[in-house]
Amino acid sequence: MRKLNWFLSKFNTIAPTEWGINSNVHLDMGCGNNPRNPFGAKKLFGADILKSKTIELEIRFEYLKMELDGVIPLEAESVDSISGFDFIEHLPRGSNVDSNLFIKFMNEAFRVLRGGGILFLVTPAFPSSAAFQDPTHVNFISENTVNYFVGKTPAASSLGYGFNGNFKLIAQEWVGPLSLIWGNLLSDTSKSVKRPKLLRLFRSFSSLRSARIFISSLRKPTHLLWILEKSN
Repeated sequence: MRKLNWFLSKFNTIAPTEWGINSNVHLDMGCGNNPRNPFGAKKLFGADILKSKTIELEIRFEYLKMELDGVIPLEAESVDSISGFDFIEHLPRGSNVDSNLFIKFMNEAFRVLRGGGILFLVTPAFPSSAAFQDPTHVNFISENTVNYFVGKTPAASSLGYGFNGNFKLIAQEWVGPLSLIWGNLLSDTSKSVKRPKLLRLFRSFSSLRSARIFISSLRKPTHLLWILEKSN
């Protein structure tokens, strides 16, 4: 059972830039106009299926137009870290690797990451209703899903699902609205920040209903955080 002490974990109370993860080149999946750079990398790529003309390009990042085949348009072992905030729940599952964009993404992430590179994923997960309420969510994650992609013989490989990577699990944590992983809500993760700015957070509530949702999330956090390392 999840307990309230999830909130006190390192991965909720300390900004990603303070975790000791070094990244010079970062890729943010499903970036839209607001790519994340959780580790403060000097080079930032943002990838999405949106047409390039709809993206407000800035000097701070380079946009990668994704096709529906799921191939990341980067060379093998070319990035140090990858993030996906509210991303993998939108990847369709299928009975084989060609139709399963979730497994294909995990393969592609493994391919473009350098040895020791970090895959950082945040997704609404079971049993939270947030995993199911959005009609575009088609990939439902639980605490056990990560086991299909980690270890010397990941289940998604040994069961013949088409996964050909090998990740090491650094951490799996429940996260909520007070977590410092949400850099654009609580703080600028490019700066050294140790604690949430509670006043700023509470001022962001637009209604009594949003405040109630926040209070409820302290008891029942909605998202799982995966931190995976590519094995050398």
